[in-house]
Amino acid sequence: MLIIVCGLPGSGKSSLARALAKSLRAAYISSDITRKKMFKQPSYSEQEKVAVYAGMAARAEDAIRSGRDTIVDATFYLRNERERFAGIAKNASTPVFTIVCRLDERNTERRLGRRRKGGPSDADYEVYLKLKERFEPVEGPHLEVDSSLPKAEILKRVIGYLGR
Repeated sequence: MLIIVCGLPGSGKSSLARALAKSLRAAYISSDITRKKMFKQPSYSEQEKVAVYAGMAARAEDAIRSGRDTIVDATFYLRNERERFAGIAKNASTPVFTIVCRLDERNTERRLGRRRKGGPSDADYEVYLKLKERFEPVEGPHLEVDSSLPKAEILKRVIGYLGR
């Protein structure tokens, strides 16, 4: 199976994706980690974003072809990127699940303010506001989770959604 974990910066998507990957023993592919491996000093340009998502897609295809459940973690704020990864799953005849992480703006701003420099994500509150305006609605079957809930509760809901 392929699990797309998406949401705005600070919404808890990476924490959830890592916990889920550990619980399911799934491959974990992060846009933040992919970007840092591909670009020593990321510029966050459109060309760079395209390259990062292409790199993630190639890794996801390899993992799925090798029979591994795979979790991809990125904002996926554009519908066409979510559709691209759903297409990878479809081509491999494996189910795809989309999970959208949400967090209210006050808590998001607080979380982003506590981020350490040098971590996988460089997104700050300004990036959050910019992407909030551009985030295209998630259509079709998906699960929305409130990231203010305890991690164990979120994980339980997601595992239930996945039918595990």
